[in-house]
Amino acid sequence: MPLLSVNNDLQIHYQIDDFTNPWDKRPTLFLQHGNGRSGAFWYQWIPLLARDYRIVRVDMRGLGLSSSIKNPTQDIQIQDCISDLVQVINELKCGPILYCGESMGGILGIILAATQPHLVKALALVSTPVFINQAMKSKYSLGFSSRLEAMHKMGIKEWVYQTSVLARFPPDTNPKLLEWYVDEFSKSAPEVLIQYSDLVNSANATEFLKDIQCPTLAVMPSNGPITDPKQLEILQAQIPQLEIGIIESDFHMIHLTHVEACANLVRQFFYKLN
Repeated sequence: MPLLSVNNDLQIHYQIDDFTNPWDKRPTLFLQHGNGRSGAFWYQWIPLLARDYRIVRVDMRGLGLSSSIKNPTQDIQIQDCISDLVQVINELKCGPILYCGESMGGILGIILAATQPHLVKALALVSTPVFINQAMKSKYSLGFSSRLEAMHKMGIKEWVYQTSVLARFPPDTNPKLLEWYVDEFSKSAPEVLIQYSDLVNSANATEFLKDIQCPTLAVMPSNGPITDPKQLEILQAQIPQLEIGIIESDFHMIHLTHVEACANLVRQFFYKLN
């Protein structure tokens, strides 16, 4: 189980999935999970991509199999997550990488590509918001004053379930997938999940978009509750080399509900760069 010490107190877990031919020098592809999740949530993508790419799945600090965090408010900030990614890339000596992030993982990709352009060859954003709009903040509050109060009052597991059926998954989702998602999400420490929710709720990547110089793909749901049309317009206006792929869906978690369609768009996009 690869663990990288990023400071005296924190270790970052990452997993490598590599089924490429040993004599081929295939590119390294980072698959980066979103808010509150872990690298385990990419499980359906691995059989589709690991023959063509050396895949690296990094668990954000405090999540998945990364070490626990004593002071999440102090030790979990956006720049900490970026620094962790840079350290993993340097540890594996694999840059410049291909990067695919979903939701908050895409926000990290935007910032990484903008601030460390030598480390990112190409960027894929899956269901990635530039910021969380006010309508979505209200929905995720579930009648409370904020999503943070809702998480405190309802408990993490119930909040995750209610917001999942509201915005993440369509009604015809396999109940076992939904149950697994809620259980897996809820495994992390509540204070860590609350801190990540606070981060993503206040994040705004707009200022970084103009500095992305690498080819970029945005894979978005056609009518997503978080990635609204206004945000797609911002991406189109600000990112110089942008392609767009649309998945017909009214829900956010297209990387879990439309796996093959999303993965094929990402594969085709990266293939053109070889």
